[in-house]
Amino acid sequence: MDITFDHVSFTYQAGTPFAGDGLKDVTTTIKDGSYTAIIGHTGSGKSTLLQHLNALLKPTTGTVTIGDRVITNETNNKNLKPIRQQVGMVFQFAENQLFEQTVAKDIAFGPENFGMASAEAEKQAAAMVDLVGLPQDVLEKSPFDLSGGQMRRVAIAGVLAMKRRCWCLTSRPLA
Repeated sequence: MDITFDHVSFTYQAGTPFAGDGLKDVTTTIKDGSYTAIIGHTGSGKSTLLQHLNALLKPTTGTVTIGDRVITNETNNKNLKPIRQQVGMVFQFAENQLFEQTVAKDIAFGPENFGMASAEAEKQAAAMVDLVGLPQDVLEKSPFDLSGGQMRRVAIAGVLAMKRRCWCLTSRPLA
């Protein structure tokens, strides 16, 4: 599933005295199966660009094409679930994505929310904990009792558990 940005610009608080450019005329394609790094200084638009990958933000001008779906500023917000099932995100402060009582419940939340049976989601959570290098006993702990690095790994495990075609990790290391 290719993702294409075609002359995408995004303005925060458009139409107000506080308007500010987040992106200006971005044109690029992220090819299916590729690894893409987006680097830049603080405030250069990296996170803004990433939030367009699953329509958390919609372009002020231009188009974002995700697979065969075209996103513009006119795109209806009610029909974005299929895109969000394809593109998962782990934000810079991944620990802010955690909210459940246990690690197992947190990792299983996304798959269950998109229709996976609870028993299967629990198995998926256990497999993802292994994948991100955490011990199985962490599954019954509160995510808020973990170290920062462990919290980030749990957030990544939650995204991986949803079996996305594309996923993004923003600019903070796992350690």
